[in-house]
Amino acid sequence: MNAADPKGSLSLVITDSGLGGLSICADIVSGLQERRAYRSVSVTYFNAWPEQGRGYNLLPGMAERIRVFDRALDAMLRFRPDRILIACNTLSALYPETAFGRKAPVPVTDIIGYGVEQIHAYLTKRADGRVILLGTPTTIEAGTHRSRLIEKGIDAGRIVCQPCDRLAGEIEKAPEGATVRAMIEDCVGRAAGRLPDRRLPVAAALCCTHYGYSRRLFEAALRARFGGPVAILDPNRAMSEALLAGLPRRSGGDVRVDLEVVSRIVWSEEKIGAIARLLEAASPLTASALRQYRHDPELFTF
Repeated sequence: MNAADPKGSLSLVITDSGLGGLSICADIVSGLQERRAYRSVSVTYFNAWPEQGRGYNLLPGMAERIRVFDRALDAMLRFRPDRILIACNTLSALYPETAFGRKAPVPVTDIIGYGVEQIHAYLTKRADGRVILLGTPTTIEAGTHRSRLIEKGIDAGRIVCQPCDRLAGEIEKAPEGATVRAMIEDCVGRAAGRLPDRRLPVAAALCCTHYGYSRRLFEAALRARFGGPVAILDPNRAMSEALLAGLPRRSGGDVRVDLEVVSRIVWSEEKIGAIARLLEAASPLTASALRQYRHDPELFTF
């Protein structure tokens, strides 16, 4: 982001399919408030979840998922962003195939690159290390993380891809609940079955922004299955830190941050409460914006 903006203002759209990207939004909002690099900041958290009860993973095929997200991207321009941040691995995997992505009128940053760099750094430092890529079925099916790692010289045999069907939705209800714990243990267990030597170093790459809310459960599941060193790789913080890097810290002057959360679908009070409580410490403003989100069934059409 350019701190030398002559307007002294910044407009961001941060998008995800669900509530996972709000953790990134919270870190960015907090960082912008602390650094005071802009006098005025407008942040819109745009929930690109398409239909009540049916997300991208339940749409019929990649072509339809790409088409729907393309329409959502077009709708984001109504908020006049200086930049769009795709805080979602599923949507980031779809983005290069969208018509919007081929002619984007504003800069667009997706999260996959940050995850790939984290994983590559881990595997480069540990010659005997392996990584488990955990993500939604769409993210794993797209194979973007895996293909980019192989292009960077990582042996495919060191990469295990494990889809975690419906886990993100359950995390939204109760990030450390019994259902989420059981699903994580099952996903990690399935992946562990494809790694012959469980004494070697292994990392779980959280290739879904929701998964960071349940980080402790992923770490516990890894330790239960593996006897060697384990690590969690979470690109959420890497994305927010990269976008804040380079902004000067100004000691004087006020900064006004207007934050709105908008959604085409209705979120339950259960989900709002569960996620808002987790966001409160990092960014009270983000937690409050979630509690007061605006439901707009015409946010985007497809």
